[in-house]
Amino acid sequence: MSQALETAAFRWLSRAVSALIVLGGILILVESFWITWGVFIRYVLRSPDSMITEATALLLVPLAFVGMAHALNDDAFPKVTLLVEKFPERIRSVIHLFNMALMFLIGIFFSMVGVSAAFRTYNAGNTTDILEWSEWIFWVPIAIFFVVFTILALSLLIFPRRPTQDGA
Repeated sequence: MSQALETAAFRWLSRAVSALIVLGGILILVESFWITWGVFIRYVLRSPDSMITEATALLLVPLAFVGMAHALNDDAFPKVTLLVEKFPERIRSVIHLFNMALMFLIGIFFSMVGVSAAFRTYNAGNTTDILEWSEWIFWVPIAIFFVVFTILALSLLIFPRRPTQDGA
């Protein structure tokens, strides 16, 4: 039963992480075209658009967090293993669990902040300065990215992967 639950949980989380990465890729494409258009109209048509700067800056904020769950899922966060690799496997496992517990606690904190900000900006009706877009539109993806990261960190805490020989 536990093995089936673990497999199903990681399959669902892997799909969620992949969907977030696709969403991030689409966001990068939109920003690339929008920035290119902004440069074109500014320098070729001599008609700068004030919306482009704020819009691309606001779209970069969710992009900053889209890769967190992907990096955690692929065990791609940088690690310093100078001392850890010298410990026996049991101690490396404890260090790995402590690391995952820290990531989970940090994920909980940022998930609470992201979800709270999404609800507060939605309820307050806050808008951006120049574009007058609703701010909750930018907070919802951030909150989703943090929540998926936190669920993945909890799953890896409950069902730990065995540390590799290099201490990871």
